[in-house]
Amino acid sequence: MKILSADDHWVSRTGLRHSLSLLEWPVNSFLEASSFAEAREIAAQNPDLDLIVMDLLMPDGSGFDELAVLTQIVPEVPIIVVSMAENRQDVIRAIDAGAMGFVPKSAPGTELVRAIEIVLAGEIYLPPQIMGAQAAAQPPKSPAIQPPRPVAPSESASARIADLTRRQREVFSLLGAGYSNAAIARELGISEHTVAIHVSAILKTLEVENRTQAALLATGGAPQQA
Repeated sequence: MKILSADDHWVSRTGLRHSLSLLEWPVNSFLEASSFAEAREIAAQNPDLDLIVMDLLMPDGSGFDELAVLTQIVPEVPIIVVSMAENRQDVIRAIDAGAMGFVPKSAPGTELVRAIEIVLAGEIYLPPQIMGAQAAAQPPKSPAIQPPRPVAPSESASARIADLTRRQREVFSLLGAGYSNAAIARELGISEHTVAIHVSAILKTLEVENRTQAALLATGGAPQQA
């Protein structure tokens, strides 16, 4: 794998390198940037990156703005944010800006490894210590253990819709209008890969089986009982 660590603290970059040794996949190339400017330059020169792990707080820019810029430079490369911040607003803002994961710097290295594994599997990682115990992405549950249940357009469904991030609500609305992933990507100016990630997260949050059921909720209908 080829990974970029963007952090102005050498100790943090070294800690990430150590954590990566716990992954089952070998890291063949570990690139380092100590500023947002370096991160942009390295990302532009290495479009084949597998992952970017970046700090939000570096002296030469605004972390959320720089995150959005990086997602434009390498739209297909997943980004995990590591930050001293530990509040829901920053987590949601980072995901809305294009990050696929958020890990507080106070978390143990094993949590960062888990976040990396989840993100590389195409899911979004949210820190449970900030977002709640059920927030971190989980593998799909077996129907034999917990069958998917249809969601009626009720207060319960409305509450789940309210839990969507701003970007997820935008995707959700376009799903209801019948847009394909490609059309959603064009409309929102993001990659199809990012759209697919948001759709997956929406289905989990709404507790529906597929995009058709999600679209029914978006238009005020109720998914049919399987």
